[in-house]
Amino acid sequence: MIHYNRGMHWTTAAGDTIRTTRRAHGLTQQALAHAAGVPQSTVSELESGRRQPSLPLLARIIESVQGPTELRLVARDRHSAVGTAERVATSLAGGSGGEDAALRAVLDLRDTLQKADAAKLDGLTREAPRLSGDRRFDAFVAGVVEEAYARHRLEPPGWTQESSRFVRPFWYLSGIQDLHWWEFSTAPGPLLRHGVLAARAELESV
Repeated sequence: MIHYNRGMHWTTAAGDTIRTTRRAHGLTQQALAHAAGVPQSTVSELESGRRQPSLPLLARIIESVQGPTELRLVARDRHSAVGTAERVATSLAGGSGGEDAALRAVLDLRDTLQKADAAKLDGLTREAPRLSGDRRFDAFVAGVVEEAYARHRLEPPGWTQESSRFVRPFWYLSGIQDLHWWEFSTAPGPLLRHGVLAARAELESV
């Protein structure tokens, strides 16, 4: 399934879908190419976004490993974990605002989740967001989601525990040496666990 989100990278949507499907079935690019009857270079080019598939080709590749598939365009809440990850990836890839915009996107997500009840929280975070390519921000998204679940005394989604969503060495949000002690001592536990050291005041005022 390909999801539509305002501002998402259409150049990566198909490739991300192919990669996610391939990994879910434990296949290499070569194995997927063999199953679909296409060259391995085709799978590589599609996953990297260097080439865009026609819908028949996309369906052929996906269905070669999981059978009949429905492709749907679904409006995505920009303040969901998935929508936030798209905004972060767009900003970090050279979109408007760069790291500042990526930071604002995660803080917007945190604000939304802090106000959400348990049902709304689940709807906004159940689906695993894409990785942005910057481990700091991937850990940040996972940390704020885990923090929101902790407020409700609920188990966070499994994707928040993936190793790719933890950062070491710690990422101090301010980048200012003299503030590191403050960030370390006041960072919310879930963010600290993911390696993101941000003082509560920074999370509320940035």
